[in-house]
Amino acid sequence: MAKTTIFLQVEDDPADAFLVAREFQNTPAHIQVRHVADGREAIRYLLGEAEYADRDTHPRPNVILLDLKLPGFDGFDFLEWLRSKPAGDLRLIPVIIMSSSDLQADVKRAYALGANSYICKPIKWDLFKERIKLLGIYWSAHVEKPEIPPT
Repeated sequence: MAKTTIFLQVEDDPADAFLVAREFQNTPAHIQVRHVADGREAIRYLLGEAEYADRDTHPRPNVILLDLKLPGFDGFDFLEWLRSKPAGDLRLIPVIIMSSSDLQADVKRAYALGANSYICKPIKWDLFKERIKLLGIYWSAHVEKPEIPPT
């Protein structure tokens, strides 16, 4: 039986979050998506704090999908925290940037902070769907990801 890949999507736009989750359901891969709306909530999720304490309901993700343009504690802030602050293996979780920004300054900064991949959200729906499907298949079926203990 194929192993399920857990994606934590850090996205403030509910429409984008819904579309990503729906397209992952349309892939042949075994994917579950957990969604949080900003960087601070993502930290609470990863650390298992407050409402995220139950790891059966809120398992540690294998991959993080991160929007950059988040309110307050943005994607860059979160990425910097993830790659430098937490103890243990949390900092090893692969991070895929999914941003509407194609500015080279944003791309370079994301990679400098430790992003594993950077994808621009295309305007055309068909292209966006195809990218999401390929991303899901690639990261769930073809990439070895580090195992992160539940606590």
